[in-house]
Amino acid sequence: MRRCYDRGNGVASLKNYSFRFLLIINVLFIVILSRSFLYADIDPQYQDRLNHLTERLKLEGFAEEEIGRILSDSRLELYPDIVGRSGKGLDYMSRRFGLLTKSSVERGQRVLSEHRDVLEEIERSFGVEKEVVVAILRIETNFGRNTGRYPVLNSLLTMTLVENRRSAWAEDELVEFLRICREQKKDPFSVKGSWAGAFGVCQFIPSSYVRFAVDGNGDGIIDLFDFRDAFASIANYLKAHGWENGRLEAMRQAIYAYNHCESYVEAVLAYAKATKEVS
Repeated sequence: MRRCYDRGNGVASLKNYSFRFLLIINVLFIVILSRSFLYADIDPQYQDRLNHLTERLKLEGFAEEEIGRILSDSRLELYPDIVGRSGKGLDYMSRRFGLLTKSSVERGQRVLSEHRDVLEEIERSFGVEKEVVVAILRIETNFGRNTGRYPVLNSLLTMTLVENRRSAWAEDELVEFLRICREQKKDPFSVKGSWAGAFGVCQFIPSSYVRFAVDGNGDGIIDLFDFRDAFASIANYLKAHGWENGRLEAMRQAIYAYNHCESYVEAVLAYAKATKEVS
């Protein structure tokens, strides 16, 4: 009887061990499958940087399920060709850009007229000339006609994973962008912008959105695709970077902070002057 009892215990222990072993194997198999699925559409050469990004997002408070949902989305795509691009060297005063053509200036004057009350209130609140605000909108996106065709998430992810001089910067911007989308319950793939990750009619990068974007229409949401929010955000940005009416050097420095290009500064001031209404 005793030997029979011992043998029974041994068989039971073996079964329990086998069950636990199979359970562990299954869990490991599921984990491996899930991780393979998670990175299915990413070139293996970027795996290490993707692992780093995943850990960074976890440290920033993103749940693993949330990260997996984003990185396994079929809309996720990398654009390696953007990595070598530069936004410098554009001649904003060229005939091709058409900044000071009659039709271009008239469109700026219409925007000033249609949004007069809002722009005058912003001018009083921030001390920034309304014509300068409108000039920036014209140059950045042609009053919303060209806000960009790249999903911001994909652009920033590309620059994060494809190693380049912007990688660390892009990673920080990507984290900020995902945080913005989470707070606003917005699909991160729905926001389109420039190849460099700027979005809205005023083309803010995510960190600028966090620091300088303003709710210009009082609806409790900062939407940079809304003209009133964009107007106020541009003015707030310039004020934060030292804008002072009447001090040309301070004005120039503030505009230069918006876009580090002397041609851009000249273009903004020239368009603002051209659109000023004659009293």
